[in-house]
Formats: sequence, structure tokens, C-alpha cells
Amino acid sequence: MNKEKMSFGSIFIGFLLSTLVIFMCVVFEPVKRQIHNYYQVYLGADKIGLIRSDEELYNLIDEEQQEIKDKYKVDKVYSPSGLEVRQTATYNNKLMSAKEVYDEIKDLDPFTIEGYEITITKDDEKTVFYILNKDDLDAAIRNTVLAFVDEDAYEKYLNGEQEEVTEEGREITDIYLDSNVTIKKTLVSTEENIITDPNELNMYFLFGTTELNKKYKVKPSDTIETIAYKNELGVKDFLIANPDIAGENALLAAGQEVTVAPVQPLSNIVVESFDTEYQKIAYETKIQFDKNLNADQSYVKQQGSNGLSKVTFATKEMNGVILSSAQVSNEVITEAVDRIMVYGAKNVVYYGNTTYWAWPTVKPFRISSNYGYRVHPIRGEEHFHSGVDITGTSSKNVFAIQSGTVTVAATGWNSGAGTNIRIDHGNGYSSVYMHLSKMLVKKGDKVDKGQLIGIMGCTGSCTGTHLHLTVYKNGSLMNPLNLYR
Repeated sequence: MNKEKMSFGSIFIGFLLSTLVIFMCVVFEPVKRQIHNYYQVYLGADKIGLIRSDEELYNLIDEEQQEIKDKYKVDKVYSPSGLEVRQTATYNNKLMSAKEVYDEIKDLDPFTIEGYEITITKDDEKTVFYILNKDDLDAAIRNTVLAFVDEDAYEKYLNGEQEEVTEEGREITDIYLDSNVTIKKTLVSTEENIITDPNELNMYFLFGTTELNKKYKVKPSDTIETIAYKNELGVKDFLIANPDIAGENALLAAGQEVTVAPVQPLSNIVVESFDTEYQKIAYETKIQFDKNLNADQSYVKQQGSNGLSKVTFATKEMNGVILSSAQVSNEVITEAVDRIMVYGAKNVVYYGNTTYWAWPTVKPFRISSNYGYRVHPIRGEEHFHSGVDITGTSSKNVFAIQSGTVTVAATGWNSGAGTNIRIDHGNGYSSVYMHLSKMLVKKGDKVDKGQLIGIMGCTGSCTGTHLHLTVYKNGSLMNPLNLYR
């Protein structure tokens, strides 16, 4: 009896369970999950959210950034450089609106505009800046070239219209930048250094800054030369910084404000040329002594006269500074005649005269760099040049400018002076001959005026073969050319 009841109960429970399963299968069908094609927005490494349309976000950015459009005078504003929008297939249907995404990113990363990235590589150092108009860079480079090259000559060079130089003049053979300048079209962050004003770009390319804020008020006694010297500038650099001033002899008004900024181009301008000029060959004064005359007696034995040569030099300049100048030809038109002076030497034990000085090289020659402030041809910074650089000679011989005693005869680097000789001439004068390739005297030697003492070279800090002559008077530097005036 009990077995029959248990069997019936088991059958009944099984029936109920089967019915329940059938009911659930009929009533509760499986939920089908739908895949959506949305756009996932990232800002850098951060996931911002999903949006329905990337185009809607981009259009909203462009519409909302009218201030950027007005500032840079552009027609379109783009998303931040760190923003990435990827199309994705997802079951997630939790969407953000384009406005919600915009509000979240607008203050996190700057927006971008279409422009150009300029990279200037010079001695493994890079300068990077941005512009909006490609033509502005061409204009800035041209403006920098014209700071050192006559505009008419530059145009003729570009157009292949240079005339053959038969008398005096210059034939440019090449003009180029000494740096690698690259330009790349890109989207530029509005937080970058974007130069939009062409005049500002001209200034930046020529001076390395967009703010020439160092000014000077002219005093009644000032000249262009004294102002340049006070502010550690070369006269040429001063005139480049003040293009409205006609030339180095222009008159300045007291109280007039001028710019005193050193010229430091982002890329150096190199000009190679053949330069032909008529060069006056100044006569030298030779001293003779007569023991039959008293020490206070003198006379002119022979009048001197200048000579004249037509000389052509192959020249390489950088930013208006001569790096090298080799003599190509020399047509002597008139020979120079020495002036001979006779001085009394009765009862005089030591003969010496610092009134007349010999030139330290053969003639003709070129002064490649004068005494005073200039832009250093190697370091590219304004510095004081302690002497004159002489180059372009047919011979590399170097002569003592006056008789005296050799006090220094040194080889090696010597703080950039290279192999150099120093001579004490007495009466407070001494002279130094730098960058020699060879010395022909030694310390302690007595030398005569005009004696061969060394060979011109390029030792120490230099850009080409030349002689650097420095002169001291009573321990202070002086312009060596003042000895010959």
C-alpha cells in the first residue's frame, strides 16, 4: 500500500516538473543581444565614452571654437592632437552626446589648426617653430639674405642676369643656408609657438627673437659707431637692426630711440663670390740712420708714392663676415715707391723709431674682419675682436711691423690664438701675430722691422687661412690700423 502511494507521488511530481519546464520554454524565449557600430572616444590614455557619430563631434569642435578662428584667421579648427576616435562594434548602448564629450575635453587638451612645422637643424641643435602660411617662410629667408646681400645683385643672381665683371664689382657664384631647414604640413596645437605675422617671422629668422626690446636713446655726442661700441655691436649689425637709418654716416637726433640688438640668424647665410676691386697699394716709409747728423736732424731722401692694382678675390662670407678670401689674380697698374727718411744718429747707441710701421703681409690684401665688436664666425655670438684679420695675399709670409724683441713664440691652441708670436717694440708698443702655420723666430730673438718672422696659417680658432694682428700700447688694446693713418 505504501509503495503504491510513493510511486503515485513520484509520478505526480515528475509530471509537474515536466509541465513547468515545457511552460518555461514556451513563455521565456532567449534574449537576443544586438551589436551596435559606435565610436569610442579616447583622450590620450583615457577612455571618454561612446558616441553615435564622429563627424558630429568634429563639426561641433569647429563650430564652438570661433575665438581660435578669429585669433589665427583660419576657417577651420580641428580636434586636440591627443584625441582619438575609433569605430567599434559593441553590445554597449550607453551613449554620450557629442556635446557631452566636447564639454569634457575642451579644457583638457588644446585644439589644433592646420599649419606648418619648421625645423632648423644647426650643429646637431634643433629649433622648431610653426607658421600658417608657407610663403611667409620664403619671405623671411629672403629678408635675411637681403640683410647681407644687395637686393639688385641678389635678383640678378636668382634670374641668371649677372654681367661679367671686367672692372670693379662682384659676381655671386652661390648663396645658401648653412643649416638644414625642413617644412612639414601638420595640425598644430594652439599652445605652440605659432608665428602669424610675416614681419614678426622676418624678425625671428634674422635675430632669433620676436621681441627687439633693447632700445637706446641717442645722446648729443653720439655717433652710430659710438652707440654700436657702447652696446657691444658691430656697425653693420646696428644698421641691420635699424633699417630706417640710411648708413653709418647718417646723422642721429638727440633723444632718438634706436634698437641695439645683435644679429643672430636662425640659419647662417653663406655667399660665395668673385670680387674684383682696384686697390691702392700704400707706400711704406723706410728709415735710414746717418751718424754724421745729430739725433734731432732728419730729411726726406726719397718721396713715396702709392701704387695701384686690380685684384680679384674668391671669397666666402657668412652673415656678411669674410670666412676666406683667396687672391685669384693681381694686375699691377702702378708700382708703389717707398718713402725714405734719414735720421741723425751721431752719438746714439740704439737706433729705434716707432713713427713708421711696416705692413705685416705682402700686398695687395683684404681685411676680412676689423677691430671692434662683431658676430663671431664660429660661435655665432657678438664678441669683441681684438685686432684685424688679414687675408687674400699672394704669399703667406708674415713680417714684423717694427723692430723689437720676441717675448712669446708659442705653438698649440693657446686660447684660440693658435701658433703665435709676440714682439715688444719699446716705447710701450707690442704686437701679436696669431694663427700661424709656422714660426721663423724664437723667444728672445731680436728682429728688425719688415723681417720675415712666420707663415700665415689657420691654427687655433679660425675659419680659413689668415693673419690676426693685435697691437698693444702701454698694455691696452688699440686698433692696429691706427698705426698706418
